[in-house]
Amino acid sequence: MRFKLFLCFILVFSLRTFTQNEIVNISGFVTDKEFRLGNATVFFSNSSNVVKTVKSDINGNFSIKLPKNKYRIIVKKEGYTSLIGDDFFVDYIFNEPKQLILNMTDNKIHIYGKIINKFGETIKNADVKIKVGENLIDLKSNSNGEFSFEGQIGLVSIFAQKDGFYGNGTSMLIQNEKFINDISITLEAKTFYISGALVKNNNYLKDTYLELINGSNNKVISTIKTTKDGLFEFRDILTYEKAYFRIPNLGYKSEIFTINKDLRQFNIFTD
Repeated sequence: MRFKLFLCFILVFSLRTFTQNEIVNISGFVTDKEFRLGNATVFFSNSSNVVKTVKSDINGNFSIKLPKNKYRIIVKKEGYTSLIGDDFFVDYIFNEPKQLILNMTDNKIHIYGKIINKFGETIKNADVKIKVGENLIDLKSNSNGEFSFEGQIGLVSIFAQKDGFYGNGTSMLIQNEKFINDISITLEAKTFYISGALVKNNNYLKDTYLELINGSNNKVISTIKTTKDGLFEFRDILTYEKAYFRIPNLGYKSEIFTINKDLRQFNIFTD
């Protein structure tokens, strides 16, 4: 009985040794489902963590001779992500090799977005800073407030800013999408107020219409009427590099000034 068991052990051991020492030819190709991919590296790792590698040729084909065994397969290529996963195994101990088809996908993404204000109006010439992995991209929104760029899958951060607005941005983890065209970044305009008194000959001018004018195009920004005490207050005024006051019924026009902060006690003397 012991002899029979020993004989069986010898046969099994011999068979296993034979199969492990037997060489098999493994072949296949690497593809992104549209084109064959050359210069991809295919890794074969056995149960003892011994790794053998082979590179695909210009046509995406590869071929390698290995001992019969069970192998974990990984494929890598710069700019591409493997679609076979990290737990792809083949067992050639008792199975004949079949042609391997190793699918990959390119890491390129195409992102389209726009910069708008709270009313949905587009903002042109906004500075758009994009971080894709460790790469930084600087763009400007076009005349329609739009921007676009190409990057790679992973974490993408977008930040927009423009003079006269508070900066704003967004971050997203992109894994499978190839085209993203619905990004909108809203910038809130910085607004200020101007308050003071309207004075002529040491008298406060009450119930007098006062206009705030854009100094770049001479268009009216806002119109108010002074109080019974001759006071005025303009609220929610945007940033302007050039502005001035005008009093139509007096033919008065002030000096040019800049609106980039709150202007308190901005008294107007029409003398």
